[in-house]
Amino acid sequence: MKRIYTATFALLLVTLSHAQMGSLAFSVGVPQNDFRENTDAVGFGFDLSFAFPFDDDVPIYGGLDFNYMVYGRNAQREDLVAEIRTSTGTLLGQLDIPLEIVNTNSLFATHAFIRAVAPLDNIQPYAEGLVGFRYISTNTKILDRSDDGRYSDEDDNVIVRKTILDDFVFSYGFGGGFLVKLSRNVFIDLRADFFRGQRAQYFDGTDTESWNVEFTGSEAAYDPANLQKGDLDFATEARSSTTDLLVIKFGIAATF
Repeated sequence: MKRIYTATFALLLVTLSHAQMGSLAFSVGVPQNDFRENTDAVGFGFDLSFAFPFDDDVPIYGGLDFNYMVYGRNAQREDLVAEIRTSTGTLLGQLDIPLEIVNTNSLFATHAFIRAVAPLDNIQPYAEGLVGFRYISTNTKILDRSDDGRYSDEDDNVIVRKTILDDFVFSYGFGGGFLVKLSRNVFIDLRADFFRGQRAQYFDGTDTESWNVEFTGSEAAYDPANLQKGDLDFATEARSSTTDLLVIKFGIAATF
């Protein structure tokens, strides 16, 4: 994941050094085809893009588009019961551990694009082709709900953060939109892109909202004042399909 962020940051620096138009938009992602058959989750997030002209006299741009969406988030409270036993198996007692489980399904995408813009006065339609990748992940936080925070040494009461599942897929697509002029350098940007995505494994909100946390540590070595990552476990079966996606964007663009 660090390599992804490093490569994305490098591409962003190169693009910004030549950028002539930037756009910040609210985005909605709607699964398509097999992806839609496997999940009805709709993603919501934001989109940032930068474009620069290949030639000042030709309205064809190259650029980069960055998109982040959350397509499922839920929180549930659960009281975990751990049995405390001796090394011989004698039950000494039970420990109640009050927890809050927060699950977030998210999608991060980076695409390079080529865009052709009709150089009209007030409304400028454009078409574009895009190619890049998407990173799909499900992340879980387990928080300590005890009054004195005895099971967590973090300020935010987080016992453990864990990426339950992630997948990296190649993605390409096409789309277009309209730039509606508000002033000399500011436009409303209305855009829709359709992406083909490789097969991936993923969860959606209906999967994660019913997860159960189980104690899996060694009772003999268990320290209730220092709950570890290996002491907690939760499992479910991931979904799998291609990941075609329609992304609708509404935002503001500016030339500079």
